[in-house]
Amino acid sequence: MDKKDPTIASLGEFGLIQSHFAPLCSNKKGITVGIGDDGAVLAVQPNQELVVSTDTLVEHIHFSSNDNPYQLAKKSLRVNLSDLAAMGANPNWYLLNIATPPSTQIEWINEFARGLKEDGERYSIVLTGGDTTSSKSGLVITITVMGTVDKGRAILRSGAKPGDKIFLSGTLGDSTLGLTYRLGYLKISNHLDAEFLQNRHLIPEPRVSLGLAILTEKIAHSAIDISDGLIADLKHVCSESNVGAEVDVDKIPLSGAATRLLETGGKEILTQILTGGEDYELLFTADAAMVDKIASIADKVGVGVTEIGVVSSGSEVKVLQNGSQLKLDSGGWTHF
Repeated sequence: MDKKDPTIASLGEFGLIQSHFAPLCSNKKGITVGIGDDGAVLAVQPNQELVVSTDTLVEHIHFSSNDNPYQLAKKSLRVNLSDLAAMGANPNWYLLNIATPPSTQIEWINEFARGLKEDGERYSIVLTGGDTTSSKSGLVITITVMGTVDKGRAILRSGAKPGDKIFLSGTLGDSTLGLTYRLGYLKISNHLDAEFLQNRHLIPEPRVSLGLAILTEKIAHSAIDISDGLIADLKHVCSESNVGAEVDVDKIPLSGAATRLLETGGKEILTQILTGGEDYELLFTADAAMVDKIASIADKVGVGVTEIGVVSSGSEVKVLQNGSQLKLDSGGWTHF
């Protein structure tokens, strides 16, 4: 083996765990038993419920072999944190399952663990265990997050009511435009715009503080995070709530970079913005009387929130532009 480029094969499974992942469990945040036993033992308060979500990222499907491991670690954790945010849950613990080729360099693992450590501290979430194994067909990363909410308080997809206003955090479409550019399917002449959109794809911003705030203030009737695209995820909410919706395209918040692309790309870019996934913004519904309170909360947590439509009776999800219904060629992201 080249001593200049040691691989994880030189550490072995347990050496890898002890050197890189066990230190991430140093904060005993409600952990009775952590890494080192057959399972973790976690303390949950009697008046709380556990919210659990998991996501898998697969090499050549969700990321490429030359992606930055530090950024990849952050994205792997953040896409799961976004699910907790949508339900108003407070992040506490996570499990990491990673399958990696024995030839993976230790330096890659160093950077991956550094990304997890930084975001673990930023979002106050602690590694409690998982599994490491060898892979013959590329890297596979599965993270399972666990958060807590007071009993009966989790924000669900099923609570939207006719007359509710529909709200969206942040800006829409940046991630999918950044991915399309990275894959070589989209030309962006402005270097700063290209860099901004790529970064929005590579390192999303889970809206944890906003999710906690709209739960604490009893704002949202329903919520979901935008992972499969605005239209697809809004349809998920409508289906679970047995309602319809109308979205006004002209109200949808866009970044400067997305706006400039839309000005030259027309309907093709608009369709991508509306149906592309991985924005990880929060979409939620609330009573119209809450508009001012939502604005105050958004200002407090430092996240833009925009009213983009209304929940209706029936089951149809309408996308309106200049008052007319817009027909889209795509409904959103699907794996199969």
